[in-house]
Amino acid sequence: MEYLPAPSRPPSPAAEVHVWRAAAETVPADQALRRVLALYLGEAPEAIELARGEHGKPGLAAQPERLAFNLSHSGELALVAVSQGREVGVDVEREKPERDLVALAERALAPEEAATVSAAGKDERTGVFYELWARHEARLKCLGVGLGRVPWPSPPVTVMNLPIDPGYAAAVAVTGDAAPVFCWTLD
Repeated sequence: MEYLPAPSRPPSPAAEVHVWRAAAETVPADQALRRVLALYLGEAPEAIELARGEHGKPGLAAQPERLAFNLSHSGELALVAVSQGREVGVDVEREKPERDLVALAERALAPEEAATVSAAGKDERTGVFYELWARHEARLKCLGVGLGRVPWPSPPVTVMNLPIDPGYAAAVAVTGDAAPVFCWTLD
């Protein structure tokens, strides 16, 4: 899986997940979401009205069933995930190795994930933690729940790691079974 040049008109995201990568120097995160949605909806980016769910998950204000989508940004990167007919969540995290990752994992991740972070060697711990954290956040964002909500509600969610720049971790989640993932660069 790699990020390809953006198509002028993307195919329907039905039964698929589309992930768009934007670098802050070319497309600021606050513009990336509307630019991606405009490609699918055939509308001007500024004409697209968004609404927020109870925990802040964005959706289309009018006819929200047309597309499910999610935005994440960290450091110099933003990712937008799009699907149709099922919910999607995406997360990108810039690695910050100076943090106490074991303590953070013990507070925020499932016990088996926290144990994996703790067991990782010092040189591997940062990558292990951020991969698990990105998966965790993508899942929560897919479900539209806050970070502190446990246990997670149904439906089942499939989480997949995404390729991303060195020093970052990324994942996408979709309700139900795994779906083909297509990745493009927004520029």
